[in-house]
Amino acid sequence: DPVDAAEEVSREFPALVGRERERALLCAQLDAMLAGHGGLVLVGGEAGIGKTTLVEDLAIQAEEAGCLVLWGHAYDLTVTPPYGPWIEVVRRYQASGREPAFPGFLDDPEALAALGTQERLFTAVTAFFAAVASRQPQVVVLDDLHWADPGSLDLLRVLAREVRAQPILLVATYRGDDLTRRHPLAQLIPLFVREARAARLDLSPLGAPALRALIAGRYRLADPDAARLAAHLAARAGGNPFFITELLRTLEDAGVLSRHADTWLLGDLGVARVPPLLIQVIEGQLGRLADETRGLLEVAAIIGQEVPLDLWQHVGGATDAALAAAVEAGLNARLLEEVANGACYRFRHALLRDTLYQEVSALRRRAWHRSVGEVLAQGHAPDPDAVAHHFEQAGDIRAAAWLVRAGERAQLAYAWVTAVARYEAALRALEQAGADIRQQGWLRYRIARLRRYGTPQQSIAALDRALEVANAVPDVALAAAARYTRGLCRFFAGDLAAAVREMTAGVDALETLPSEEQARLDLGPDAEDEPVVTNPRGMLVTVLATAGHLQEALRMGEATREGHPRHTPLGELAWAHYGDRYVGLGMVYAWTGRPEEARYTFARARAMFQEIGNYSTLGTTSALELLNVLLPYQTDRLDEHRRQAWQAAAAWEQAASVDDRSAAGISLPLLRLSGDWGPARTVAERAWETGGRSPASQAAAVILADLAARQGEPELSGAITSALLPDGPRTLPGTVSLGVALPLQRLATELALETGDFATALDWLEAHDRWLTWSGAVLGRAEGALGWAMYHHAASDAVLARQNAEQALTRAAVPRQPLALIAVHRFLGILDTDDRYVPGAEEHLNESLALAEACAAPFERALTLLALAGLRIAQEKLDEAHPLLANVRSISEPLGARPTLERVASLEARLETTSGKSARPKYPAGLTAREVEVLRLVAEGLTDLQVAERLFVSPRTINTHLGSIYTKLNVNSRIAAARFAVEHDLV
Repeated sequence: DPVDAAEEVSREFPALVGRERERALLCAQLDAMLAGHGGLVLVGGEAGIGKTTLVEDLAIQAEEAGCLVLWGHAYDLTVTPPYGPWIEVVRRYQASGREPAFPGFLDDPEALAALGTQERLFTAVTAFFAAVASRQPQVVVLDDLHWADPGSLDLLRVLAREVRAQPILLVATYRGDDLTRRHPLAQLIPLFVREARAARLDLSPLGAPALRALIAGRYRLADPDAARLAAHLAARAGGNPFFITELLRTLEDAGVLSRHADTWLLGDLGVARVPPLLIQVIEGQLGRLADETRGLLEVAAIIGQEVPLDLWQHVGGATDAALAAAVEAGLNARLLEEVANGACYRFRHALLRDTLYQEVSALRRRAWHRSVGEVLAQGHAPDPDAVAHHFEQAGDIRAAAWLVRAGERAQLAYAWVTAVARYEAALRALEQAGADIRQQGWLRYRIARLRRYGTPQQSIAALDRALEVANAVPDVALAAAARYTRGLCRFFAGDLAAAVREMTAGVDALETLPSEEQARLDLGPDAEDEPVVTNPRGMLVTVLATAGHLQEALRMGEATREGHPRHTPLGELAWAHYGDRYVGLGMVYAWTGRPEEARYTFARARAMFQEIGNYSTLGTTSALELLNVLLPYQTDRLDEHRRQAWQAAAAWEQAASVDDRSAAGISLPLLRLSGDWGPARTVAERAWETGGRSPASQAAAVILADLAARQGEPELSGAITSALLPDGPRTLPGTVSLGVALPLQRLATELALETGDFATALDWLEAHDRWLTWSGAVLGRAEGALGWAMYHHAASDAVLARQNAEQALTRAAVPRQPLALIAVHRFLGILDTDDRYVPGAEEHLNESLALAEACAAPFERALTLLALAGLRIAQEKLDEAHPLLANVRSISEPLGARPTLERVASLEARLETTSGKSARPKYPAGLTAREVEVLRLVAEGLTDLQVAERLFVSPRTINTHLGSIYTKLNVNSRIAAARFAVEHDLV
């Protein structure tokens, strides 16, 4: 029987996900039985829900606990003999010499007749189980009890009453959907509960969390593919494990779900078919229906998963009596369930509907779909998605117009993924029919505009084709809109110079359109009220600000700052563009040193996006305010940082179309500042590797380059700088965002100075100045002056170093920039230390330290403590220098800050030399404490690289230490050095 397969195949279900509560209850019953308190557990649920799988799991645990586990199955009543499940238990029981033999009368008619009464039979069986239980605890499983004969049920009732004081656990499974009120088991269940205190488990379909856990445990899929697969299984399987298993097997067999090395790929789920075994199972249910009923159910399957009664009757042409009979038959066969007080019915599983649907010939399907579409289209407030679907399935060109309407509705609700899908379907319909070239161009434009964030390069290609259509038709409005949007896509692709050129040209073209074209453009072709482009200068202000055209962005942004009425959808989109304008102005104010105005302007933008429910841009606005205002100007306002980051993440969570990299990216500067460098590198590396050259990816790359430099990986830092500034110091202003270019230029300067490459450092410093002058930016000027001070200090020009450091202090103080002040005060403390001006050094270093603590910036604190240790050494206060260096090491080692640790080691060596005969431990052959550390690790058999990793320094430093060790020990090999360490008890 194909229905039997439901429970048999469910045993192949890969994991017991979503059954934690049920497993816990069964385990508790098993524990109670092992303690001598037996009982009965009834496990019910629909076919394939996983009853047998759950009980098999219990059986495994019972066997591991030393129990005897016996199984008996019931089968269809036409083939199951009396006491069939118990006979199977008999046959599975194998007595050895000491265990009691099972009475033979159950499967011996003559012996059974000799007993005389059923009561004697039950007494003998009960005695047998009691005898076995006296030697070994036992679990007796009766599977598919809904098919059991009445005698078997009566025997279970008697035995269940007797096992409560014995180590016997009875477990019975049954299909609840097969029990009518008159079914013998349905009548006995209340008695089982009352007389034997049976525990009941009614298994429900798997929920969304369990489905996601199942997919994660079985397949290594990318997050979007895992979400697609979960949605597909949820819609078609109804949470039924058997259905899920068969669907997954069919997807794998068809290659839709395929394995590649250690990952899985998911193809087009639209081509998936109903698994053959499921068709057999479902056909078993459908085969009992009358022809007229089945025909009406096939009409219902065409209508959809949910079937309004009036629509069903209209399309099916059924009489009231015929429709009532079909509904009743569908309910009795558990194919349908009632919703909306009988005004609507739905199929219990999508697979039931699919099977009926596939039984209908293609010609009849198309005709019925057309009829359904026409009825729906003529109704009150028709659902465009539903109408479009039916016309699509009918191959009717009218689908295109309804798909566009569905896309517009989704777009107005910011459901951009859905909108794109509808527009693409409309475009395919028009292309296949060779219809309305102009409309095809507009659809390409709309699709590209909606996909500009996630796939800007593909959007650019689509806009190229839209421009071809616009020029051929011709359509000047489409040409202007496509040119502007192509520039916007170039912005999201990271090509800022081209973005500014094309968007500026596009804005000029849009604003010079004739009035009739402007009106058509605002509404869009064939749309009643959905505008396409309104006030495009709003986004252009943001693009100009990002690219560093601060003065031009300021003029454009301040030209119109008043709000726009929101009484129409046109006003709503205009409101969004005014929000974009405020975002751009906020960035300009931040970069030109006006933080309070920036905060006010960002707040205006957030209020606008909040009001119209544009959560994607709302999250981006909060993130930009955090990065451009709070971190540089209000670094020590930690609670405000956390609140702003939470607001951004909360807004993005409401915007389902936003890539999760956005929410992760907002954490990067905060992680870097707070010293969580491990998570920061993980997030930054993923964003840099997978994000192309998008603005978010480039911002992550800046953090990654900085961390790489601090962790002793200058090659990686240099590679990122070369990728983003391909012409090095000669990279032209405006080709890369200020927020990317300026910090990379400063980082490149620092790395060049560390290697003594003064010429390269000079080139980068001059480039930094050119970008600041060109843009008019205030942010970065303090750091630029500090870079010059460091350059002159490295070149031993104390006068110019002091002048530039003082200039940096002035620029960092007004407007106040805490992070810049930390670095500048620290550097001034170093200069005063060099000049032996202790009061000045103390003042600057204490100020730097206080700011670092206020900003909760541990690495900045470590650098300042390192400078303070240098001051103590210069003062010959060696007892104070030691704990300072230990503190720096304790901060820097978890960060993996190798260059800083090397400086610590250098100062420790200097302390060894300066201290002379101190109380510090003395080692043989004049070895220093650090050299002894290295020697001990070498004696353990570690390589130079492993020693370097253990001590958080570079292999080059270890090599230097080993050279000194070999010289002091007068040896020339690691083996000899290790032997010395052992002989002198250094290991």
